[in-house]
Amino acid sequence: MRAAFYEGPRRITIGEAPVPVPGPGEALVRVRRVGICGTDLHIFQGHLDHRVPRGSVIGHETLAEVVEAPAGSDLRAGERVVVEPVVACGACRACRMGAGYLCYALKVLGVDLPGGMREYWAVPAARLLRVPAHVADDEAALAEPLAIAVHDVRRAGVRAGDRVLVFGGGPIGTLIALVARRRGAEVAVTEVNPFRLELLRRLGLEAVGPDRDLAGWVGAWTAGTGVDVAFEVTGNPAVARVMTDVVRVWGTVSVVGIHAAPAPVNLYRVFERELRVEGARLYTRGDWEEALALLAAGAVDVGPLVSRRLPLEGLVEGLEAALAGGPVMKVLIAP
Repeated sequence: MRAAFYEGPRRITIGEAPVPVPGPGEALVRVRRVGICGTDLHIFQGHLDHRVPRGSVIGHETLAEVVEAPAGSDLRAGERVVVEPVVACGACRACRMGAGYLCYALKVLGVDLPGGMREYWAVPAARLLRVPAHVADDEAALAEPLAIAVHDVRRAGVRAGDRVLVFGGGPIGTLIALVARRRGAEVAVTEVNPFRLELLRRLGLEAVGPDRDLAGWVGAWTAGTGVDVAFEVTGNPAVARVMTDVVRVWGTVSVVGIHAAPAPVNLYRVFERELRVEGARLYTRGDWEEALALLAAGAVDVGPLVSRRLPLEGLVEGLEAALAGGPVMKVLIAP
């Protein structure tokens, strides 16, 4: 079979590898789609070399088809599944608290452990969730980022009638906006990429471009009080500096974007308005189940987010396109 191997910053090779033999409790799956996400871009640039071994297979947003299920499993050959890529120890304090996705010894398939950028993969059956039959492959491939968005919105406590501002209109920011809107919130998204601004507007979202004075716009939108919830999804230090400035008294700031280095934050506003500042990282199994239910019901329109679909040999092209910040939202690899 073919697989994509990470060999160092901006170096990925496509090569041959044996079809894996599933071990106890593992299913053999044929990979149909793998999404390129922000974590993959960090890996590609070498930012996660402390976690990603040379020669490993990346990719954690994976849709696959069961080829062989383990004994005792209720999975059947031919069923489509998505991979929940977190591997927790089950024994540390985080796991005992019910936060296994934040396990102190957490491993993520496609990051710390080999992932889905390959034709065939042996995956623990416990990490697989069925995809509803009527959900198209491209849409099902967005189940993982949609689970992220569901988790982020749930943790932030978004309620009907809230004013929500999302910094960053990439795939995760857009999905957060769509899930928050589904919960009855009024949502606006800041973005600098013209292609993404237009896509946000086509999805019926309020899109705030760089030509607007953000503080003035938020003041007008909220009658001077500030938004109920702000999501920081850019990973940009300049945004970290202003994210607390736009939130009302007792409001919430949710930090979703990966900040590779410490960034200045206006903590006076945190003190002054008694803000809640929280991080949001991965997801629970319940978040996955809600994401799949949203897809099954057609409640969140994820199809327009898919910009390109490339073969495995186009992985580097897809990564470079996503990094370039041009007319692209979500790139899918179809091994």
